This record gives sequence, C-alpha cells and structure tokens, in this order.
Amino acid sequence: QQEPFPLRNISEIQPAVSRYSVLPTAASVKATKLFGIPLKSSLTNETLSDETIEFYINSAISELEHALDISITPVQYYEKHDYASRDFTWSYNFMHLDHSPILYVEKVELSFSNDINIPGFVSFPLEHVHVMGQEGTVQLVPAFGTSIGGFLLSAFSGAQFHALRSAGITSFPGAIRVQYVSGFAPDKIPYMISQLISTLAAINILSILGPILFPHSSTSISIDSVSQSVGSFGPKHLNDRIQQLTEERDRLLDTARSYYIKKFMTDFF
Repeated sequence: QQEPFPLRNISEIQPAVSRYSVLPTAASVKATKLFGIPLKSSLTNETLSDETIEFYINSAISELEHALDISITPVQYYEKHDYASRDFTWSYNFMHLDHSPILYVEKVELSFSNDINIPGFVSFPLEHVHVMGQEGTVQLVPAFGTSIGGFLLSAFSGAQFHALRSAGITSFPGAIRVQYVSGFAPDKIPYMISQLISTLAAINILSILGPILFPHSSTSISIDSVSQSVGSFGPKHLNDRIQQLTEERDRLLDTARSYYIKKFMTDFF
C-alpha cells in the first residue's frame, strides 16, 4: 500500500504529533465548528438531528472531491490507457491515472483487443508496478534480476502483439488496463482534509438552517406604559460565525489546492 500523505513518508519520528484523523461525524462537528450554537428551532422546538448533519458532511465531502479533483473515501477504479511502443522504450510506460491519490494498485494488464471477454490478457506482476501515489502516476519497472529486454519480451509474447508488429502498428487505443484504489485509508485522513470537511458542512448548515433556527434576534412587548425587550442569538451572531468559518475554509482550501493540484503543473516536463 502507498501512504499518500505525507509525501513519501516511511514513519513518524514523533508519533505523539498525529497528522491523521478520521472522517468528521455529527458529534465531532457539533463539538467543534458548531460549538455554542443552539441547534433548536424556535418555531417548532425541534432539535437538528444527527442525520441532517451527516447529510451536510457527505455533501461537503463531495464538494471537496470536485474542488480538488481527488478521491477522499477509498474508491476502486478500472481504466483503459493507450499503448505506445515508444513509451515502453523511453519512459517505462509512464501513465497518469485519472484519480489520485493512489492508495494501491490491484492489477495492470495489457490486451490488444477491445473485447474484455476475449482471452489474451497479459498481467504484469505487481512488483513491477512503480506507484507514485500522490502524483497519481504509475510506471512499469523490471524487478531485481529481470532485464528490460526479457521484461518486454515476456510481456509482448502473445499472438496479438506480433500481428500488430508485423502490420507496422506501434500503438493501440486502450490496450493497457489498470485497476486500482484511490483515496485515503479510513483512519489516515489528513487533518487538513478533515477540518475542511467539517468547516464546509458547518457553513452550509448555518447558511441554510440559520434563519429557521433563529428567525429573529430580539422581541419587544409593550402594554400601555410597560414595555419589555428580550434579545437572543440571531442573524448577527450567525453572520459572525459564518464569516469566521468562511475565512477558515478559504485559507485551508488554498493550502489544499497548492498541495493536491500541483500534479497538473508537472505534466509538461
């Protein structure tokens, strides 16, 4: 398995400083981002349910996956990539997979047929698969004791390949098939990602449900010459909290973009 964060780490020197968290829950969001906010409607006397908070957590995860173009919860993918003989010769078949970070690769296969039901797949040993998890890239590198010539010969010994070579064809669409899992391990979510999810969920909850929970901030009752005014949490209090959360979201999102979207800036080198 590849640990996608921190990049190329092998161990934590000071284990007491944990870099990982788990996905936020309704309880954790209420205890942090919504702390001090009475989640009870003054109109219906109903308390905001954990199921509703979980809905906004799931919505925040989806929003963040789209914004950063990453998988957060582990997802299994199966992709086809084009074969070109020059790539095997010069770059060990460098492939940029469609989803990152790569948690682990399950199989890499080669077939010069568009029909997955026709036998003739060549499966590469996983010890030959070089994975750069954070960058989302894969290369085929011979294991120790295997020559590059023997490595390629064993891979391309099928009748399909020889028929293509005799016809002078050096490329084939979708010949390389990769099955892999992208995302973070359930107990290995970077703290920054976990905080972003909680912040996004809290912003959406307060923005949409705030006016329902607190329809007014003050009430005034007057009878003849006697009057009484009562102040309560209201739009001002909510607006202040939403502004704080929005500033935190923007700061964390800028940091996450600079870390996870940098892969697009390295494609052309």
